[in-house]
Amino acid sequence: MGAPRIGDLEAAHVSAQLHAFRDGVRGGRPDDAHGQPMRGIARGMDDAQIERISAYVAALEPRPLADTAGPEVAPQAYAACGGCHGADARGTAALGAPSLLYQDADYLARQLVAFRDGFRGGEGAPAMSMQMAAVSGGLTDADIASLVSAISGLRPALPARDSPEITLEPAEGLAAFADIYAVATHPRCMNCHPSGDVPLQTDESTPHSMGITRFSPLQGQHCSTCHAGVAVGDGLTPLPPADPAWSMPPKSMAFEDRTIRALCEQLKDPEQNGGRGLNDLTRHAAEDHLLLTSWHAGRTPPPISHPALVERFTTWAAAGAPCPE
Repeated sequence: MGAPRIGDLEAAHVSAQLHAFRDGVRGGRPDDAHGQPMRGIARGMDDAQIERISAYVAALEPRPLADTAGPEVAPQAYAACGGCHGADARGTAALGAPSLLYQDADYLARQLVAFRDGFRGGEGAPAMSMQMAAVSGGLTDADIASLVSAISGLRPALPARDSPEITLEPAEGLAAFADIYAVATHPRCMNCHPSGDVPLQTDESTPHSMGITRFSPLQGQHCSTCHAGVAVGDGLTPLPPADPAWSMPPKSMAFEDRTIRALCEQLKDPEQNGGRGLNDLTRHAAEDHLLLTSWHAGRTPPPISHPALVERFTTWAAAGAPCPE
């Protein structure tokens, strides 16, 4: 949805941006499709709420990302930015300059264009934003692409993936993955992992009846807009079991229409599974808050219990995570 990565940012920077959205300094243009929703959300926040949210965001520990810089990009493209954002692009809190190191490339490019073209950093903006507008004024689109690529080139090497010693035969792993596949493609899991942009609902996996899509939050319609944070009634009517953290995963994590081999390869691919090794996948199956809601009262539960699913992940990993032919 074009949303930036915020877990790497200092609380003071998050707070400053929320204040800017709330006070109309950011997101005020009618053609700002990304800023308008944020302005609407922030408008109802008081100072205490902003500080609590900012502190929560700053305490998050998002996974590191890989270097995606092209071989032709020279690191010097970033040199002029290091004075404020740090030579390592990790930001300088004292200056109010945010970390750029792990920020999404498309978001960085879009913000540089916004500063260059006068959408950000105008009259009434914070001093840092006005400075960004000044230094971005002469950048071409090619300059911006090189700069963004150079930033990703500063990222350190990723840590080794956490995977167990192989102690079981492939046949045991394949049998375990058959059960994992049955759970992943069951409506309680697949409905939130569709191949398209529309969440599915009910045991029949029909499209969401209210016309909701993965982009609805951009119009201020997050799942929690209608679904309460606790189950209502019997969990079937009038609303299903709900969770305040409900959201749609990236399309790269879709389960719908995946063959058993395709889903197997997808689940163990760090580029598609959130950067996880096999032990991390097992922990995710054991502890993920949203995954656990699949066994709550209401809809038909998956075909095996949650403890059984965790055991299947453990077995599959110990067999080297084999995939069916």
